[in-house]
Amino acid sequence: MAAYEFKARERAGAVREGVLHAEGEAEVLKLLEEQGLLPIRIVKQAAADNPRPAGSVPSIPFMARKVPVNELIIFTRQLETLLDAGIPITQSLEILEDQTPGQQLREATGRVRESVQQGDSMAEALAREPLAFPLLYVNMMRAGEEGGVMAAMLERTATLMEHEAETRERVKSALFYPQLILGELVLAFAVLVKFVLPRYNAFFKGMGAKLPLPTRMLIAMDVFMEQHGLVVLVAAVALVGLFMYLVRLPAGRWKFHEFQIRVPLFGEIVLKSIMSRFARVLAALIDSGIPITVGLDISRRVAENLVVEREIERMHEGIISGRGVTGSLKGGKVFPPLVVKMLAVGEETGTMDKMLLKVSAYFDRDVEYAVKNLTQAIEPILLVIMGVAVLFIALAVFLPMWNLMQAMTH
Repeated sequence: MAAYEFKARERAGAVREGVLHAEGEAEVLKLLEEQGLLPIRIVKQAAADNPRPAGSVPSIPFMARKVPVNELIIFTRQLETLLDAGIPITQSLEILEDQTPGQQLREATGRVRESVQQGDSMAEALAREPLAFPLLYVNMMRAGEEGGVMAAMLERTATLMEHEAETRERVKSALFYPQLILGELVLAFAVLVKFVLPRYNAFFKGMGAKLPLPTRMLIAMDVFMEQHGLVVLVAAVALVGLFMYLVRLPAGRWKFHEFQIRVPLFGEIVLKSIMSRFARVLAALIDSGIPITVGLDISRRVAENLVVEREIERMHEGIISGRGVTGSLKGGKVFPPLVVKMLAVGEETGTMDKMLLKVSAYFDRDVEYAVKNLTQAIEPILLVIMGVAVLFIALAVFLPMWNLMQAMTH
């Protein structure tokens, strides 16, 4: 039995907070309903004294090997087919455990099956295997369990993972050319600084002449890296470690999530992907008969962005207090106006699930267009960087030769 922190509203409008001990979030919702409370937020408390379960993230998470996305998609499609055929969840997991080719996913599936057989929910069992099942996957399964639409949510999860994998590949493809150009520039700088300019320096010193400023700057960079290269490397590693630590703190995580959706070029793609995912999950829950207030509390967790989650929570609180979708999102800067208007129409006409699916489809297309235009948006910036770098290299190489020719003519 686990402890769950809750925030709920009484019928009279007062907000209550507390802790309930239950077997799962479904039981917490039932307990709150029996007390006449409308849930706003339910969060499972972390068990501080529990040992790290098998399969969880090791002490150095960035060195851990995760299950490939394609393997997880096939697993999800197969599990959805088995559940849709009426096979119980434990038996379905046992079948997949025997059929899954990847050892890491096969072992994780076995541990999940054992946990479910011992009485844990599917989401709780999956959450213990972060190297196999990412947080989004866990939250989608939790939404499917609580909404009683596990098979449908598995299908949507697989579709969502396929779409996001395709989007990542398109972004990588769009960034390949800029990365290639920048890599060649860095290599050219390294060769120039290490092998060419030192000869200039020795030659000009022998003649008692002074090198021009661009050449001296590059030579100074080489000298600095030779003398303090180790310090620079240690400082870089320390900065990365500090960043990872700060991101784990509530304030740091909020700032990082805010940066994710605000950064030029990429922020728009991230925000629209989140909007599409949220709309698709909420539509599935409403279509299954889940009240919109409960659906919002469940679906906000698939956003995986604290800024967006807070905006969804505002929507949840506004609907409970009678302000409706439009009133609750008024003045917000996260949800695009188009989303607010379409949700308001869906609320007025009673077709919220259909409107949400249209919102999801719209943002799916928008993300596709944004990724296609990414290369065109990067090209002007890349041209400026290349122009400045080539000019600097040309000045560093040819100015000493020009000065030497002038000195010889005089």
